[in-house]
Amino acid sequence: MKRVAVLFVGALTALLLLLAQVGNRGPWWALVIPPALAQTPQATEPRSAQELALAFDSITQRVTQLRGLPLLHEVPRVVLTPEQYRQRLLDELNDPDTRQEIESSRRLMVALGLLSPDVDLYQLEVEFRTGVVLGQYDPDTKELYVITGHDPLAPMERVTFAHEMTHALQDQHYDIRTLMPKHSDNSDRDLAVSALLEGDALIMEEIFQRQAMTRAEREEKQRQERSLSSGLNLDQLPLVVVEETYFPYVAGPRFIVNVVGQDAIREALDTGNGYGARMDPLFRNPPRSSAQILHPEKYLQGVEPIPVRFPDLAAALGEGWQQVRKDVLGEIDHRILIQQYSNRETGERAAQGWAGDAFALLSNGPDVAVVVRSHWDTPADASKWLAAYTQLMRARYGTRLEVVDQREDRVAWRTPDGAQVLRLTGTITDLAIAPSLPQAVALEQALSGAPRGAVRVPWADLARLLGAR
Repeated sequence: MKRVAVLFVGALTALLLLLAQVGNRGPWWALVIPPALAQTPQATEPRSAQELALAFDSITQRVTQLRGLPLLHEVPRVVLTPEQYRQRLLDELNDPDTRQEIESSRRLMVALGLLSPDVDLYQLEVEFRTGVVLGQYDPDTKELYVITGHDPLAPMERVTFAHEMTHALQDQHYDIRTLMPKHSDNSDRDLAVSALLEGDALIMEEIFQRQAMTRAEREEKQRQERSLSSGLNLDQLPLVVVEETYFPYVAGPRFIVNVVGQDAIREALDTGNGYGARMDPLFRNPPRSSAQILHPEKYLQGVEPIPVRFPDLAAALGEGWQQVRKDVLGEIDHRILIQQYSNRETGERAAQGWAGDAFALLSNGPDVAVVVRSHWDTPADASKWLAAYTQLMRARYGTRLEVVDQREDRVAWRTPDGAQVLRLTGTITDLAIAPSLPQAVALEQALSGAPRGAVRVPWADLARLLGAR
């Protein structure tokens, strides 16, 4: 899906990680707590401006040393109340382009079965991003926001400031908006870059704690995290929101460790040396897909996603239809599609042969159509996806699902909300979702280049096809 306005969503608020030592107890990035679901910290007596400035300058100096990137220019610090921060966020989300992206994302997720039609995605974004907010670096204004209402020099807050300063250094040296444009047409690439940015900042958090904080301070930070995460309840959020939000913070550090090497990361944790030089090549040649993050060998081997071009799909549907968006789902969203109606392991097996894709979202007033063309590593991977998606449809609709045509290389369904056609051709699968079966078939034909009149449905179903709404 489009990752609407989720840049640094975990760092916007407290990056509430339950950290463990690297070793037999598992990776320290194993759990990220979505801050909007955590309890609000208690307010404390305000610190003096001079005290804050000295402390922040000290943290900045230490972060630049540990990250191996000099500060090219000062980063303005802007102190905001929670109310002021919320208003800034609302101004951002109410930008016409952002509102359009949120609405198109909502319609796409509903069509794919990832979101209930009654979910207000805009309000979900607001609530999710205005929970426990400690600080945020903004790559558009180049400012670092410090939020009042808690002790900014407590251990967890200091670590959060170190995290945000890492983003500021990334921006000064590599230009975040060049790496990840604000309104792009490749959400999967953006998510991969976000995993690099957040993975780097999370590893820097751990290095900072090891090198700049006492054991007592680290223990206090863990206590703060346990307190804030005690009210965690992921059940209230859609799976796609949880998975896409977690992805950069969980998969990002793992990707870096696999590319840079565990020994190099341990050395940086133990000595504070050598980390920055090892990270520079990754920023000079950033990952280009969630598949490269999930399978670092694809990044190391230079395996890039296969690009997809669409014909004029709106013309295939007729008057009034227009294509409102073209984007990329990526391996991660293919996995989530299957996981939504089965389990994570099944989703991973179905999606791990992903080699590239694109989707198109079309609309005509309240009507929506979606086309997804996916490339796979092998014909077997493509067949595996067709089988997994067929199971998804049974789980999603149950007895309300009508199978109109089922072959080894093609399935067509009528559903309570329209129709779908999934076709397999070698290492390519094409999915068409539309309000009616004739419209889904028209999209299928447009993708295949077949003549407009050649309808691939059994003769026994022709009467029902012609009578479909």
